[in-house]
Amino acid sequence: MFSEYAEVFLFPGKFFWELTICGQFFIRSGGRVKGGAHMGRNRKVGLDWWPRDIGLYRDPKLRAARQKFGVLGPYVYECLLDIAYGDKGYYIAYSGEGREDTLWQLREYTAGLENVTIETLAAVVDQLAASGLFHAALYERGFLTSKRIQMGYFLATVTRNAVPINFDIWLLTEQEMREKNPSGKSFVLRAFISRTENAIYRTENAIYCTENPQSREEQRTEEQRTVEDSRAEQTREEKAVTADSGLTTELEEKLNCKFDHNFCLELRRLQNKGMQREVFLDTARQTAENAPRNPAGYFRTLLQNCERDGILTAEDMQKRAKPAPAQPAIGPSSEQLSAFDQEWYERVKRYTREKAVPS
Repeated sequence: MFSEYAEVFLFPGKFFWELTICGQFFIRSGGRVKGGAHMGRNRKVGLDWWPRDIGLYRDPKLRAARQKFGVLGPYVYECLLDIAYGDKGYYIAYSGEGREDTLWQLREYTAGLENVTIETLAAVVDQLAASGLFHAALYERGFLTSKRIQMGYFLATVTRNAVPINFDIWLLTEQEMREKNPSGKSFVLRAFISRTENAIYRTENAIYCTENPQSREEQRTEEQRTVEDSRAEQTREEKAVTADSGLTTELEEKLNCKFDHNFCLELRRLQNKGMQREVFLDTARQTAENAPRNPAGYFRTLLQNCERDGILTAEDMQKRAKPAPAQPAIGPSSEQLSAFDQEWYERVKRYTREKAVPS
């Protein structure tokens, strides 16, 4: 069971809902949802809850805005996060009508005894962008977004079956997303990889068509054949990953469990990164000695720790091993004994040896 409590905080013109589960702090988004994102058969875009970093107001990048505008600076930044996560999910359209609409929403957020002008709110947003809280190049193009915002959206949508993403303004790399989602099940990650592969295919196909003019029917047939060949190649690669020169089978026997396909892909990735057989076997030995309830999950965690600590070879394991502590000497040293004590000590040792020899 886990402890759960919810409170509501009233800010000028808006409500923020707070939910704490197992010590993690979440805020429910109160931003507007446009275009019927929650109606009919349209796919869900925004978030209902978004994770708030502990100590957000202590971020050094907020220092300049706080010094210039007081608490209004970090408060406007939090309001912008609420608008982004609740509407587009990972960005705010901040040009033309989108800019005007965003500033009016901020005015609703900050409405109170002292009305903040639109000009002041625009100056706060400019200062936040200048401090690096939003991506500078995309801000010039009319978008408010950052890697922090996009990573929060990526983690919140891992379990969704479909997520509309504009990869022209997407800042996260494949490696950054894989580190947070090693299983590769995220729709955003799979769409990102597919988009990259399709871009390469379209480029190669455009060059081929330029050099070899074909009719539309012939080109369509060629494309279909290419897709079928790609699927066949993918099937062969999956079978190769499953076989993997017997290492997977050996590890399964040592742990007395079966690995799923995603775990086999993870093993292949670690091998391609340079992790040697000895590291896999030693990690499996540690897992078997601890006898966890979920051997595969425990084994995967140990492998991730090895990757994080840079332990990929047998030499790396030897460097990590701590040297055995030196055994303390038994008895006093010869420098600590006087001549009389030295003679007595030698007699005691001879007597001990004589008693130890059987008659």
